[in-house]
Amino acid sequence: MMALPEKIIKPAVRRDILRVLKRAQRLIVNHKHRQLMELSDHTVHNASLFQDRDSVSVAVIIYSIAKLMERCGKPFPYCNDINVIVAAAERTLRSDQVPEFRDRIKALFKFIGDVDKSFKMYIDAVMDKAQIKKGSMLHERGISVARAATVLGIGQWELLSYIGKTQLHDRQAQPSNVETRLSFARTLFSNHK
Repeated sequence: MMALPEKIIKPAVRRDILRVLKRAQRLIVNHKHRQLMELSDHTVHNASLFQDRDSVSVAVIIYSIAKLMERCGKPFPYCNDINVIVAAAERTLRSDQVPEFRDRIKALFKFIGDVDKSFKMYIDAVMDKAQIKKGSMLHERGISVARAATVLGIGQWELLSYIGKTQLHDRQAQPSNVETRLSFARTLFSNHK
């Protein structure tokens, strides 16, 4: 499969990101941070299918906005500023101005990081956590740890550490009854007499 040039976003990904950005604007205005988190999770689906950076970036930025809203409480003081940038990102992507769209997404990351100097460390931690969480979700959907880390631009060890703390590996294993586990344990110890 041939890689697309940097100035192109696959049509299905573009349509989904446009829907996400439109919905995000309504949720931000109505201070619905939980629904924003769910919306962020939705964009991971495209990232797992297409393994594209744009879907991942949008998922992370929406998650970060949701965490900022949760932390700031109501009324959300940055609602208008963030919505102006989100609307500009939507507008540029709708007009197929991909480099400009990506610049708007970068501007959102910068705005969130610059909101409050004493808050910057929290935002950095949220963004890091969001990327690692999204990597875990990609892995859960069948993407290798190495590929998920590459798509997100994070370290494999960070991602493996997070996955190890979750119950993801437990959910993937087929449950077995006590007799089966006991029988297996006996075979292990019977070889070491």
